[in-house]
Parts: sequence; C-alpha cells; structure tokens
Amino acid sequence: MPFQRDLILIVDEDQAVRDSLQFALQLEGLCVHVHRGGFGLLADPDLSQARCVILDDRNPSMDGFALLSRLNALNLNVPAILLTSHATPRIKARANAAGVRMVLEKPLMDNALADNIRLILGSARDADRHASLDT
Repeated sequence: MPFQRDLILIVDEDQAVRDSLQFALQLEGLCVHVHRGGFGLLADPDLSQARCVILDDRNPSMDGFALLSRLNALNLNVPAILLTSHATPRIKARANAAGVRMVLEKPLMDNALADNIRLILGSARDADRHASLDT
C-alpha cells in the first residue's frame, strides 16, 4: 500500500546510492528529494514538510550527526534513519543519543529501508490521531 505521497529526504554523497534509494522509495509511493550533502537538504524548500530524513553518517560536507543537530536547532524534529557502513555499538549509542529512530547498515538488505519508513510513518499517523482525539 502506498504511503500517500509522504515526503522523504535523503542525504548521501554517492550518486548511485541516492538514485537507487530514490527509485526504490518512489516505487513505494513516496515523494523523495535527494541531496548530495547537508547544506542541500537545509536549503530544500519543502524541508518543513518532510516526514522522515535518511542521513549518511560519513558525508564529508556534513555528517549525519551534525546535520541532525542543525535540524534540531531549527526546531525541525523530523524522524531520522541513519545509514552507515559500520553499525558499531558506538555508532548505535551515538545515534540513539541524537534521537535517530533507526540505524541501518549498508548495503541495505531486502526492504529494510521501506519497512522502517513504514513504521515511522505509521507511528506519526497514530500520534496525530491521538492528538486530534485529545483536542
């Protein structure tokens, strides 16, 4: 089932990774904007509409942790998935402390990314439903 055109933002310096992630997520019905680095994402005119960001932990211009910190400083508390080549306990602990929802190790297997996005979007919709019932 499509995600109703939810906006997902991807930051990865590797063009092939960006292209393959964008293609796979568009097949799932998502609207996807891709960026080579954090500054491109921060300049995205639709940034405030994002439902999830996918960040690379080792982007040379601005790593995923620095970018997440910048997003938080702008009060953009969008759920994040961190992609890494080495999902060490240290990286996972740092990601957890930064509020990252999920750490996924490259290469991505099966539908791990789409499945985790589906969980994040479902949780956000549940929270929205509960909030509207409370008012």
